[in-house]
Parts: sequence; C-alpha cells; structure tokens
Amino acid sequence: MEEMTLAGQLEAAQREIEELKAEKARLETEVAKLRGLLRIRQQDTMSTKLKDALRE
Repeated sequence: MEEMTLAGQLEAAQREIEELKAEKARLETEVAKLRGLLRIRQQDTMSTKLKDALRE
C-alpha cells in the first residue's frame, strides 16, 4: 500500500515538473518578446532624440 502511495506521489511530482518546465518555456518566450519590444522602443526614442539634436 505504501509503495502505491509513493509511486503516486512520484508520478504527481513528475507531472508537476513537466508543467513547470512548460510554463518556464512559455515565460522565457514572453520575456524575449518583451525585451525585443523594449529594444525597439529604446531605439526609436534614441533616434528621436538624435533627430531633435540634429535639427537644432
């Protein structure tokens, strides 16, 4: 009986690990997208500042 309980706990833990790995991968992808957007926005801001400086 105790073996089945331990086996069930192990199986549940392994499922949770797989779910957490999938969530981690999803979050890493989301972070990469957001970093890309941030980089683009910073470049736009820097370009605008440079354009303003050149106009003066």
